[in-house]
Amino acid sequence: MNPQPNPASDRIFAPNVYLCAYSLRDESIQGENHPLWHDCDVILNQFTPEKLTPHLDFSQTENSPYRQSLLPNASAISFTLTDSPDIAGFAQPLQIDNSYAVIFHIGYNDEKGSTPEVAVNHLKIFKPQTPLLLPTHPKFLGQTLILTAYLTPKLKQQYRQSLEELVNSCYQSLINPDLPPISRQGELFGSPIFEYGKISHPDESPHVLIWLLHDKQTDHLFKNCFYFIFDLLFYRSKIIRLFHDSRSASRKLNIYYREVEQFLPTLQSKLNAASPDAKDDAYLDDLKTLLKNLSRNSIQYSPLLVNMKYFATKMETNLYNYQDRIDDICARLKIHKEELSFLKHFGEETVPYFQRQIKADLGRFEHGTELINQAIASIRGIVEIDQAKRDRLRLEQEKQRDLEQVKRDRNLETQIYIIGTGLAGAGITASLSGYLTAESEKWKMTIQWRPDFNLPLHPFTQVLGISMMAGLIFALLAWLIRGIQSLCRKR
Repeated sequence: MNPQPNPASDRIFAPNVYLCAYSLRDESIQGENHPLWHDCDVILNQFTPEKLTPHLDFSQTENSPYRQSLLPNASAISFTLTDSPDIAGFAQPLQIDNSYAVIFHIGYNDEKGSTPEVAVNHLKIFKPQTPLLLPTHPKFLGQTLILTAYLTPKLKQQYRQSLEELVNSCYQSLINPDLPPISRQGELFGSPIFEYGKISHPDESPHVLIWLLHDKQTDHLFKNCFYFIFDLLFYRSKIIRLFHDSRSASRKLNIYYREVEQFLPTLQSKLNAASPDAKDDAYLDDLKTLLKNLSRNSIQYSPLLVNMKYFATKMETNLYNYQDRIDDICARLKIHKEELSFLKHFGEETVPYFQRQIKADLGRFEHGTELINQAIASIRGIVEIDQAKRDRLRLEQEKQRDLEQVKRDRNLETQIYIIGTGLAGAGITASLSGYLTAESEKWKMTIQWRPDFNLPLHPFTQVLGISMMAGLIFALLAWLIRGIQSLCRKR
């Protein structure tokens, strides 16, 4: 149940609202088309027909200083409410480092003399249609809404409980009737300040500071170091964005890490089944499939882990810049750091908590990288050993086949040599047949196709028989000589 404001303590003096919003630049979008400027025009259109986008100039941003105005002829676009001329405001677009930023202000000018006292409900005039908050987009870093208002003399004497009721009423009138709890409260420049917004859900719970000023000295100090505080909020937004990006990467890494943990028992069983004497290649194919899956997970796992390390490094850089702006404020106002304890809390308490979370995740997920690398190395070792054995077996088989082929070639060569030698001997002997043929004419004998053992052999038959015997003798001699040569080669 939302607390009801005390009617006797719902008055404030000279309320002013400051919206500080930040967004990364997008190289794929031209400067004037960036959603930050169009969203700012939507808010600006509630108070004036003047727009921000037609006046933007990005020609001087390449070699610009750290903080550069994007309006060439004026520092801001100013306006005054027609129905309430004592309420004025401005919109100021800036480039900060690699980001865009905008300051939107609307409120009463307390330097003109008497400051008006208004009811808390009067804050609704600052949001005719929608609250002074910008919608988020992928490049959006964050935003902070600051409400400053003077306390009435009566409220200055009240206890803090009365102030909590007052700031809750301010929040409901300015932001949303659904009141979140106050996340932190303290003092800044001697005046009480209250903070709303959950760091765990910045999109759902906007960062709002309600600062109840005791006197003009606080307001003077605030305006004197406004841009340093603006930078503080910029680094705060970047750090929170880095932390949330790290949480997103951590959730994805955790999914892959669990897959690796569940994968290890399967891998162990496959490795145990990897017998070096296995004739079946099925286990080797399984290992190759596991290796492909691990490699795919490693490709997805490693970039996320690199991103986590990048988030940790960038957070350290932005924390340094945050603390550096604390030092700038102290130097500018000549005050001690302890007077800025409300602002220091984020850098000294919140950010170290972020860093511990990221460090713990890195320690765990780097172990996951080791598991993946060890698993890949084990599979590759098994596959390489198996492949080496198979290659050696294949070489031995090829060597055996080569030896057998050489042996067959030598046998064929020997046979050809023997037969050739025999044919050569037979040819030499046959060349003598002319002499024997001449004898046959002297004997007046004809060739007998049917053997007649009462007659002597015909000379042709004699020559043929002698030639065959000579061929066999020469072939036998060639075989003996070839055998002797082979025996000598083996020795």
